[in-house]
Amino acid sequence: MPDTEPLLSICVPTYNRDFLLERNVSFHLREFRRLGIAFEIVVVDDCSTDGTAAYLDSLADEPEVSAWRRTKNSGFVSNYAYAMRRARGRYALFLGDDDLLIPEKVVEYLALMEADSGIGMIQAPWMLVDARPGGGDLNPFYRLDGPKRIARGDFEQLLYLILDKHVFPEFLIVRRDILAQSVSSGTPFIFWAFLYTARALDKGDVLFLPAPFARVTVAFEDPRVQQGNSECMFQWDTYRGGLEYIASQMWRKGQSQIFDRKSVAESIMNFMKIRQSVALRLLIQSKNWVAAYILYHRMSAYHPVEINGMSIDMIAGLAGATMAATEAGEFSTQPVIVDPNVADDLLDLLPPQSRARLTRDLPAPDEDEKDIRAWLRIDPAFGGSARPGDAIFDIPAYMGQFI
Repeated sequence: MPDTEPLLSICVPTYNRDFLLERNVSFHLREFRRLGIAFEIVVVDDCSTDGTAAYLDSLADEPEVSAWRRTKNSGFVSNYAYAMRRARGRYALFLGDDDLLIPEKVVEYLALMEADSGIGMIQAPWMLVDARPGGGDLNPFYRLDGPKRIARGDFEQLLYLILDKHVFPEFLIVRRDILAQSVSSGTPFIFWAFLYTARALDKGDVLFLPAPFARVTVAFEDPRVQQGNSECMFQWDTYRGGLEYIASQMWRKGQSQIFDRKSVAESIMNFMKIRQSVALRLLIQSKNWVAAYILYHRMSAYHPVEINGMSIDMIAGLAGATMAATEAGEFSTQPVIVDPNVADDLLDLLPPQSRARLTRDLPAPDEDEKDIRAWLRIDPAFGGSARPGDAIFDIPAYMGQFI
């Protein structure tokens, strides 16, 4: 790595996706060399167990690549922060290992920041991409009518923009001195992107621009691609924490031209209603019935909830069957023996990880007695040949838990 300060650091946290990381690094080496700017690619491996380490070793002679490996697997937010804090460039940006920048747009935005030292951070939506054959660019994740510059410390305008346009400030270009005071490992109860953006706004202006500078993969033909929907399904409660944090900073600054406390509460509730609806839809699509059941009831505390094509009673039943199959699968290392009365249609609706170890085959008479078994049943008579040490998991009893 040259000793001179690069203009740009492209920071890429990665874990067990060497096949996508190679595409990412190759593309950005080629494109940013072509554009002739001084840059580095900071790759941080979160203790991958695939070929990532070997691939990074193969890049030892690429002067623009700075590769790091964590001492223990720490998860996305920690690895994101670690990568960003290794940046040496005057400006830094985060990029997923399966995503690609729009190089000319990045250079355009860097020029804006170079020309105006008051801009500490640029934010922009990202272009959603279907990377499967025949796919392509879909649409930006959110839309802005035009540029919106929020002055340093104006948390009321930041809150208004997020609530009004449903902005998620995840893809950013940040000046390194602002980065040093904004990005670190995550904190409880708060969405990392809201936290980092609020911290940055405390140190400089944040410019929101409508045109994406990154293309983000949302569909890929290779099954190893991590599901980008996971955050939407399971971290949605941190969105509320982020909005509350920004609102608190607004009150601390005495800013109340747009909001009073009642309107803040109503606006956050409306924002969360949309995010919870998205999460519920994704949970049902992924057959995560237990989480869908719980989320349904949390939403129902405030307003009626409609579920297209399903009822809460159906979700409750599937949640019970899933819990029974999951606990049966965790009982022993042997396949779970399934009652013939459990319909194939029901098994097909279980999450893949819950049905992966199910079998219709009864144990062989000469099976080792040390091989304890789980029996998954509906009919109380099933499992009569279970041996001492085996366990019976009654689906109806589990269904009864989901009232």
